[in-house]
Amino acid sequence: MVRPLATLRLFSWIVLAAAWLAITQGQQQPIVTTNYGKLRGLKTSLPNEILGPVEQYLGIPYALPPTGERRFQPPEPPMSWPGIRNATQFAPVCPQFLEDRFLLNDMLPVWFTANLDTVVTYVQDQSEDCLYLNIYVPTEDGM
Repeated sequence: MVRPLATLRLFSWIVLAAAWLAITQGQQQPIVTTNYGKLRGLKTSLPNEILGPVEQYLGIPYALPPTGERRFQPPEPPMSWPGIRNATQFAPVCPQFLEDRFLLNDMLPVWFTANLDTVVTYVQDQSEDCLYLNIYVPTEDGM
């Protein structure tokens, strides 16, 4: 025998859980509207005791790719995009040479060279198509 009250409670819990999941998913992946289209970012906490959580929007184009006929020309505004653009991963960095670490140790601050192995992992993906911004927006809540 199915008890109507138990079924109603179970259904209520399922609805509440689905609503909570939708709310928390929306908070973890905020969507903003720009002049060029919508962006999906990430809400993340920083590994720092002083700084609070931020919304981060990574790999946002600020110009058309400087390749082909546009190489060595002034930048042109980016094209708009349909739908929601995923802005949760870094875009390629501009081509650079980091093999001469002795020279880097003399030229760069200690806090940078102490973490050079970590930095090198971020510059593996290089391209002339590298005109992108990473934007970090402070939030007022604790995640």
